[in-house]
Amino acid sequence: MRHPLPVLLLLSLAGCSLIPDYQRPGVPVPTQWSPQTAPATDLTPDAWWTTFASPALDELVDQALAANQDLAAGVARIRQARAVATIANAPLWPQLDATWSAIDTDRSGDSNVSSTTQSGTRSSTQLTLAYELDLFGRVSATREAARSRITVSQFDLAALRLLTSGETAQAVLNLAATRERLRLAQANLEATRAVLAVLEAQFAAGRISALERDQQRTVVATTEASLAALTQTEASTRNQLALLTGVAAPSFQAPDADWAALALPEVVPTLPAALLTRRPDLRRAEAELMAAGADIGAARAALYPSVQIGWDRAWTRSPTATLTTLSASTLAPLFHGGALRGEVARTQARREELVANYRQAVLTAYREVSDALDAQRQSALRSAALDQAALAARAAYDGARARFDAGAVDYSVLLDAQRSLITANDAAVSARLDRFTAAVSLYRALGGGSAA
Repeated sequence: MRHPLPVLLLLSLAGCSLIPDYQRPGVPVPTQWSPQTAPATDLTPDAWWTTFASPALDELVDQALAANQDLAAGVARIRQARAVATIANAPLWPQLDATWSAIDTDRSGDSNVSSTTQSGTRSSTQLTLAYELDLFGRVSATREAARSRITVSQFDLAALRLLTSGETAQAVLNLAATRERLRLAQANLEATRAVLAVLEAQFAAGRISALERDQQRTVVATTEASLAALTQTEASTRNQLALLTGVAAPSFQAPDADWAALALPEVVPTLPAALLTRRPDLRRAEAELMAAGADIGAARAALYPSVQIGWDRAWTRSPTATLTTLSASTLAPLFHGGALRGEVARTQARREELVANYRQAVLTAYREVSDALDAQRQSALRSAALDQAALAARAAYDGARARFDAGAVDYSVLLDAQRSLITANDAAVSARLDRFTAAVSLYRALGGGSAA
């Protein structure tokens, strides 16, 4: 070998991975949540929505996970990523092609054709083998990037499953609360109409003024309006559930989740550090970082020479002959106007962007858990107080109604008691819904079950 130095240099560089070593970006990791109300656990069930003890809720979440069309699209995106990985893996194997051709020659009647040209059909078959030596790992880096993006799409689907199950559970709880509010509004409407009937009779007898009668008419009309608004809310929530579960809204029948039978789960958070491996959005961000590192390796490898090896074998008839060719070529990038180094800079900057995105996602995760924990604590206090207020309002109304019927108090006392009861009942239901909402939010912020 007359010039071994360049070959030795290429061989010494070959085999060195140009992909930067991956390390999880440094992020602040608290040791515990503040305030720490209970020891951390890692026992969140995979099917966390079953902790609400509602067969109807379980049925609808299972249906959403099986038939939601956004999830179906997510599954298709995973198949696309796998196909891209197959394409990226192909250059690691030799490329083999076969060609066949036939030429029919007829020299009759043409005196200008050389006498050496023979009439007849000539055919040829050629087999071509080509292979690129992956000396600097460009093909391998491209394959690794594609594999990492399969992982990205898988965690995308996991995050979408968590979102879908959370939205479905929340919609079921909203629907149950709305139906409870409708029941209370209907009961309030019947009570206010009964009082109005009494006042109408008293007005006809000249015992009260038109003002008192009209005030009660206002209460009745306001209650009827709130009933209509709640009915619209129920329909809208039912249509949302139809969309989530992959059913056409006009034909959807939502099973009834018994509001009184719903159980409020006690959601105990995991350690803050566990979020990094539990939340699918954070794991997706890490997979993106790994793919970006592989992209850097592929861009760096493009700066170095590539070696192509070729082998051809051709068979021909008339005359019969066989031709075999073995070739090797080296392509060394000399000047591309800065495009290759620009691609290296672009991939490095892209990775820096993803590092910042990852850190922001971690900080957002900590904030979401903290918000959910605070909502869990405060909604419990608020719900307990409003439950007491509702009980007191009921007792006050019953007492005022009895005294009004006995003629011991005037209508203004009963009117105030009615308004307080209607407001207190509605607020108590809303407060209990807030507790359920806080539980769903905390489950989602923690990443759902351990299988997420």
